[in-house]
Amino acid sequence: MPQKRPSKSTPRRRARDTRPGPTAARKARTASPDRAQPARPDRIPAGRYEAYTRLLLEERRRLRQELSQMEEHQVRTEEKPVADISGYEDDLVDVATETFEREKGLALESSVQGMLQMVEEALRKIRQGTYGVCEGCGQSIDANRLRAIPYARLCIRCKEREERLRSLAR
Repeated sequence: MPQKRPSKSTPRRRARDTRPGPTAARKARTASPDRAQPARPDRIPAGRYEAYTRLLLEERRRLRQELSQMEEHQVRTEEKPVADISGYEDDLVDVATETFEREKGLALESSVQGMLQMVEEALRKIRQGTYGVCEGCGQSIDANRLRAIPYARLCIRCKEREERLRSLAR
């Protein structure tokens, strides 16, 4: 089969790099299988946890402050006298509203406490040197994910799998 020549409207290809040195193919053939890891610029370099530590400490401070405010609010609402439910519909509505607000406050407080526990766990992992490792597969968690959610314990792939399984269980 004859080769096609580029037409005048087709741009010509650049000449191949003729610099001395190993080609990519030669590098691939001579690379030892032990060291053949794909380059991962998104991996966290060892000893480079300072930025993540700052993010986590700031998040811990914010969550503790939020919990403190919630607890103060909860104490104030618990000190309010409960409406007397002597048969009036308005009183029943008031009691239901107060109960709903208390339950909502407790649910929010529980959620913030859970996040605080995740932050504390991430700080513990930094101290132990296991921060940034997925608990599901053992691979590195993407640095962009950790910048967005510094207390992430799963890589994107494992988190997606977890959420799919959770939605199937419903």
